[in-house]
Amino acid sequence: MWNSTAAACRMMSFFIGITQVCFMPAPVGDCDTCCDRDDTIDIQYKLFTRANPIYHEAIIPGDADALSETRFSPSRPTVIYLFGFSEAITGASTTMLKNAFLHRGDYNFIAVDWSRLVVFPWYVSAVRNTRYMGRRLADFVEFLNSTGVPAGSLHVVGFSLGAEAAGFAGKDLKARGLRLGRITGLDPAYPGYGFEGKEAHLSRGDAIFVDVLHTNPGLFGFPRPIGDVDFYPNPGQWIQPGCWFDQLVKNSELSYFYGCSHNRSWRLYVESVRNPRGFPATLCRDWRSGTASCSFIVDGYMGFGAQPPAKGKMYLLTNDKPPYAKNGP
Repeated sequence: MWNSTAAACRMMSFFIGITQVCFMPAPVGDCDTCCDRDDTIDIQYKLFTRANPIYHEAIIPGDADALSETRFSPSRPTVIYLFGFSEAITGASTTMLKNAFLHRGDYNFIAVDWSRLVVFPWYVSAVRNTRYMGRRLADFVEFLNSTGVPAGSLHVVGFSLGAEAAGFAGKDLKARGLRLGRITGLDPAYPGYGFEGKEAHLSRGDAIFVDVLHTNPGLFGFPRPIGDVDFYPNPGQWIQPGCWFDQLVKNSELSYFYGCSHNRSWRLYVESVRNPRGFPATLCRDWRSGTASCSFIVDGYMGFGAQPPAKGKMYLLTNDKPPYAKNGP
């Protein structure tokens, strides 16, 4: 059996363009041929701050003494990030988002390394593991809450499968009488989640405020509005401007060919952290009115600048290459 050999459970990585992809010969999870889960290696919480922006410090869930010996500060705002399918903690989305937040302010940036649970090519197992990750993240948030960091002060950002895991964490915490402050879903994963109710995917109510970016709706990303506020750039196209092959060549961005529109969600969000008012959006009933009958009125800002009481479906246009914001800093 696969799980009887150490080689099958050893993770490797390779690159597609600039994207680092994690690979294992067998999945991790609950199946006859799966490698057993081991939280000590499968789920790791890695802290970055302005004092240690490059090399992380490990946070051990449940160990308050060990937490006090790290650079984590309860007085700082805390962001927790979960990457998507087949990604690595050293990948572009984690690195760029971490750098953006630490550039913006004095944050506790906690990157969740759960690469073994969402490893290539085992997507079905990865979908199942999002529920497991959600429960473990809820445990972690409950631990932070017990040390004086209120769950309501935490901002969880998730890309693709990471957004779904964040949603499950929010549901679990709600059942325990706790609420996350904010969940930002970056193109939440659609395959494996699209034909069930709101209890089976990220949804409004999983945090005090849930904002969602849809950049690949109906393909890799969720097409329907599922948050308090849902943003549809360009407006709701499943292929984002700049992601057609000829445009990638023209813009010297061919390395982003793999999952370009899906990955655009975190690239837009990274830019919004540095430029919170860069993506003004208008509230319209549907994407057609977003470009035709609706007159553009700034009803809110996509990304980091999104704030309650923003609600509904919002639309906006972006550039086809960085900087994506049409509203410069």
